[in-house]
Amino acid sequence: MAAAGPERPRLWQEAAALAGAVRGALGPRGGRALLLRPTGEAMPTRDGRRLLEALSVEPPAARMMAACACSHRAATGDGAKSFVVLLAAVLGGLRAVGGGAGLRRALRDFEAQVLERAAARGLRRHLRPAPPGSLEPLLEPYLAGRLGPGERRRLARLCAEMCRRCAPAAATRPQVLRLLSQRFAELHAAVPGLPLASSRVLPGIVLRRDFAAYCPTDGELRALLVTEPLRPALTAPGVEFVVDSEGQYQASLRWVAKRTEALMKHLQSNNVKLLLSSVKQEDVVIYCAKLCGVSVVECLSSEEMALISEITGVSPYVPFGDTMDREITETAVVTFCRPLLLVSKRCIHVGFASVCAFQPHCLILCGPVDGVNEQHAAALQEAFTMLQQLFKTVDQRGEWKAEGESQSKGSDVYTWHSSATQKQLVIGNTCNINQVPECQLIAPSDETERKIFHPDKSDLLVHNQKNHSTPVLVALNTDTVTACECLAVGKGLEKTCCHIVPFKQEESCADVGQDYSNCLIEAGSVLPVGGYFEILLHYYIQDYAKQCQQSELTIVSNVVADALLSIPKVLYQTERDSFTKFYLEAINLLKKNQPLPVNNEGLESVYCKYQLVISVLHCLTELLSIDLVIGIRRPLQKIEDRDSEDDT
Repeated sequence: MAAAGPERPRLWQEAAALAGAVRGALGPRGGRALLLRPTGEAMPTRDGRRLLEALSVEPPAARMMAACACSHRAATGDGAKSFVVLLAAVLGGLRAVGGGAGLRRALRDFEAQVLERAAARGLRRHLRPAPPGSLEPLLEPYLAGRLGPGERRRLARLCAEMCRRCAPAAATRPQVLRLLSQRFAELHAAVPGLPLASSRVLPGIVLRRDFAAYCPTDGELRALLVTEPLRPALTAPGVEFVVDSEGQYQASLRWVAKRTEALMKHLQSNNVKLLLSSVKQEDVVIYCAKLCGVSVVECLSSEEMALISEITGVSPYVPFGDTMDREITETAVVTFCRPLLLVSKRCIHVGFASVCAFQPHCLILCGPVDGVNEQHAAALQEAFTMLQQLFKTVDQRGEWKAEGESQSKGSDVYTWHSSATQKQLVIGNTCNINQVPECQLIAPSDETERKIFHPDKSDLLVHNQKNHSTPVLVALNTDTVTACECLAVGKGLEKTCCHIVPFKQEESCADVGQDYSNCLIEAGSVLPVGGYFEILLHYYIQDYAKQCQQSELTIVSNVVADALLSIPKVLYQTERDSFTKFYLEAINLLKKNQPLPVNNEGLESVYCKYQLVISVLHCLTELLSIDLVIGIRRPLQKIEDRDSEDDT
């Protein structure tokens, strides 16, 4: 069954319906939705991805919107609810202005010709570096949109502690966050029936199964990874083995037992005391392992085996057949191996010596029931994904990069708290997403040591003031810090520290601006939560849209700028006129070129917010390019290669 492509009013209606389903759960003051699983279990949640996946959506375009929102959430760890709300607002604006193919073309041009320029020449001035010493200012507001107040504070501390312990060196934090995000299922163990306060971060990893054979040992030992049965086969695969009598059968079993015992003695001679197997081993293998003092853990998942291989750099062991005299070199160093009882479940606690940047630690996650633990684990895993995006940059496009550099020398350098006697240094890096750049950062904190450099004096005027919005200025220092170091975790989980940022007196702000003018968004760039990103981008898109020559591009710019306000409107909807007051105050300050007021509710990653806008624009472009919808009642039959065209 074929139908014409979805019309713009219908697209808006479907997007508005999805937005209505998730709008009530958006933001820290949002409510929870009660989901009922097929098993009858009730699950209260504020997670946007869970809400969208639980909806029974029939229209193909609506399913596409929900899929795009979930894909964006999987890539960045954030923004499923904001994605749908923003998409519905943009579609509503396009529906109001009308238009056809011209607006679709203008929508494709909007990203390069308006959005990137507005970000480079306006938004970038207000970006601030993430505070050093603690990740709680980022984690608590992130978790506030998913969990309750008591839960988010405790989980934010656990997340920051795990990040600190797994990556003691700040320079290794990006790759460690990647592993934490990808392998979090293997790096935590859920324990129902205990309060969240009982959760702990432990060294090593926890294998959620019991020993098949346990031989206690002290000190450091060697572990061997195997992915196939160690019991020798009587014949090669595909070769028939004929037994004529009971005596021959018993002789064959004795030969197998001797070969297995010889293999275990060979492992013992190579100081192997732990056998980690992804398959179930035969009883004769377990028996011989006990005789030789080798502990055995079997039926490990492929994900657990891959994690151990990545940590230790060891490949699975392959038996040598008839030759057993070769030295076994592929062994992992185990610092400890002991049983662990989690309530009533027997587990294994193993510590590995790491050969990579990741230092093995695991999280014992406690909660009242399994459903709550599942939500907490999903929130933590996505928090690691969000933190991973913090180290990425967004580059400018080549066709207008030179123009932007020539027009913004010195004009792009703007601080949140600027004055005539203050100089502030912004981030400067090499704009490489895969490598953490060297940069120079300013470090605001809750209890800030205020350092002001006076141009007429060589000394520093130091004042202590308990105010998050206090300007933190640069001092004469030649040391540099990296973006990773400024995101170092655990150096006082309750209190962040203030670092002195290098600044050379002979350098001008224009010179500093040239160092980072090739990037739209620097690694580690953050803004206060509560609609600051949307207000700033709204203002600068509208301001730059006035310079556009194309009327369609101006219309699209105004539509997107107005749609951005839909997110802070939802955030401030609990208080009457609170959004209007905040919006008017912010716009007046921007027009006067004055710093915006800063709240103490936390920070959010600018990279994630910018990618949200980009993802919505790409989804919108795909939706508006649909010309025909074909309904298929059943999946297409697979055509075998051997079938002829006539048979088909």
